[in-house]
Amino acid sequence: MPFHGLRRFNRYLASLSDSATNPNLSFYPGLRAQPFHDARRFAIVPRLEAAVPEILRELGALEDAAFHEESEPIARRGSWEVLMLFERGRKHEENCARAPVATQIVEAGATVRTLAGLTYFSRLAAGAQIAPHRGPTNLRLRCHLPLEIPEGDCALRVGGETRTWETGRCLVFDDSFEHEAWNRTTAARTILVVDVWHPDLSAAEITALRGLHRFALAQARNLNRYWNANEAARAKKREGYD
Repeated sequence: MPFHGLRRFNRYLASLSDSATNPNLSFYPGLRAQPFHDARRFAIVPRLEAAVPEILRELGALEDAAFHEESEPIARRGSWEVLMLFERGRKHEENCARAPVATQIVEAGATVRTLAGLTYFSRLAAGAQIAPHRGPTNLRLRCHLPLEIPEGDCALRVGGETRTWETGRCLVFDDSFEHEAWNRTTAARTILVVDVWHPDLSAAEITALRGLHRFALAQARNLNRYWNANEAARAKKREGYD
């Protein structure tokens, strides 16, 4: 039975029934599609920008060993390292404890902490470049809070628009558009990435999407436990025959 007052959500659910060739998050109907959005429209932006000195102190206290190479299969040249705070429905408690100011702002805002979103520190080494790619869904927009921005050719292209980062000034863009980033300087570039819900989504739609994502994540966890338990049982039996 359709959800009352959620016509777009019902259309979105209907699209999932035809997702055999691409069973991922898919695209939500009726949302504005543009490369960059006005950062001033997002309530979290002034909070992030006002907290830059504190977040920089948190960043400075993080050990290099806490970062790891970004595991997404996105082509690149040079090093692209990340430190995850919220990772597709999972909160990294230890990392969040090391960055309490950033974490509190993210948890208080309209951020995507379901399986559709990420929050992380992103470090692009000197001379590195991330190849053109697309994000998996238009449900979210990606907010960049620039923290350490070297002078020189260090920029982000989304669709046909290219912008440079400015320390302490957020950029908000739709990463379902083709985009790429580069750092053609002699120092690293570090930003805080925070995924936020698309502003065209209603509160009711976001509530429904969160519930759908909670369900999918719970099923994935249960299935992994079930599969792992059965694999362990099969392995144990095989050992008995050796």
